[in-house]
Amino acid sequence: MTYTQTFSAKTDYLLCVTTGEVVDADGFIAWGEGVIAHALKAGHKRILLDNREFLLKVSAMDIVTFAKHLENQDAVHLGLRLAVIPSPANPEMSRTVETSMTNRSATYRRFGTKEEAEAWLRA
Repeated sequence: MTYTQTFSAKTDYLLCVTTGEVVDADGFIAWGEGVIAHALKAGHKRILLDNREFLLKVSAMDIVTFAKHLENQDAVHLGLRLAVIPSPANPEMSRTVETSMTNRSATYRRFGTKEEAEAWLRA
């Protein structure tokens, strides 16, 4: 697990730019917990995840484990709205994350551009 999260508070959302990679469920969970902790500390419920330089080298089971962990932590009741711009190197992982998260009632959606993600967050 080698990644860097850079947070920037915008007027109406929190931007998280991640570079690097995660290779297992534990790393993915740590990444997600970092995003949530920072959002709560900053007082933001809307988060734009710029993951264009972030590779998910995980299995489908790791993604399900990640989503189940967030569900067990009752993250859905935090009222977060998550927009993600996935890495073009592995868009199938982003689709799997989106499916896993929405199956657990999370407000999570992926986009092709920052402008599309911002528009959805602001809607």
